[in-house]
Amino acid sequence: MLHIIVVGTGNIASYWLQHFAPQLPADARVHGITNSRSAQLTTSATPVARQLPDNPEPGHDTEQWVAEQIKALAADQGVEVVVLDLTASKAVSRSYPCWVAAGAHLISANKYAGSAAPEFYRELRNTLSAHRRYWLYNTTVGAGLPIQKAIAERLTCHDEIIQLEGNFSGSLSWIFQQYRRGQSFSAWLREAAEQGMTEPDPRLDLSGMDVARKLLILAREAWPQEGASLQLSDIQIANLVPAGLRNCSLATFWQQVGELDQSVAEATQAAQSHYIGSVSRDADGVIRASARLRPVTEDSPYAHLAPGNANFVIKSRHYDANPLIIQGPGAGREVTAAGIHSDLLQLIALL
Repeated sequence: MLHIIVVGTGNIASYWLQHFAPQLPADARVHGITNSRSAQLTTSATPVARQLPDNPEPGHDTEQWVAEQIKALAADQGVEVVVLDLTASKAVSRSYPCWVAAGAHLISANKYAGSAAPEFYRELRNTLSAHRRYWLYNTTVGAGLPIQKAIAERLTCHDEIIQLEGNFSGSLSWIFQQYRRGQSFSAWLREAAEQGMTEPDPRLDLSGMDVARKLLILAREAWPQEGASLQLSDIQIANLVPAGLRNCSLATFWQQVGELDQSVAEATQAAQSHYIGSVSRDADGVIRASARLRPVTEDSPYAHLAPGNANFVIKSRHYDANPLIIQGPGAGREVTAAGIHSDLLQLIALL
């Protein structure tokens, strides 16, 4: 029997609980749901789609509550436990080694563990190995698109990854698929923010850090030895936010957002550009990664993407002259929840 503990009650978690949890196999069930404020155990009388109370429970500690549930469940013979981390919390990701040591497998949409400093990343990998537990996190890059699974399949076939690239940011992709040099970039940014496609502070999107985290995750998948030592500071990141707007208040940023128009126009070398992340390994085993604006020509795989779609290019020894391209919606709660469910079904098959 597989018991599932869901951490997070946001858009992805709510969608998965409502649309996918009812489709779980008979030998899998949602045991409990928690967020930073409270927790509840699920029973036949408490539907899994039910939201947690808004009022915080005094003294609630998510890490401790989850660890206690894992230990209690794992004590029973024949029981497996998996934690679904559907948050975007760095603090939650730092609980992974504790939860694995307590007996849980992990499935996460949270990018912080996969892009953590080498010391923590190695600690987590060693803990997983020592306790023989699985960690699946395909949705950390490309939502439901099978990017990591394609990389794993290439490596299983004794192929060698040469380069990975793509338009990794859902918000920046949507903007640059419509923005043309000479237009008002800030107007497109406002529209994206109003539609909820950016972070509450869009400078988090414009900084390129989200793209860098995804590049680091993929580098560690494609080149496990060298990638384990790679860190965010090794990635060249083009921050699209002018220096004068990086540390001001959010209100001031929106008041002066028009300054983006000139800075982005200066960084755009062609009528159409995209914010592209790229990572490769040279013959000496050195990994190089960057996230920056690049011009898009008519014959580019990024030229005619529908707004919101992502394009990932995997170049390998077997797919060199004609790279492997994976294309589709790279963000969204529906496809991310579907990707989480795919990881869960994969875990069930492994067990």
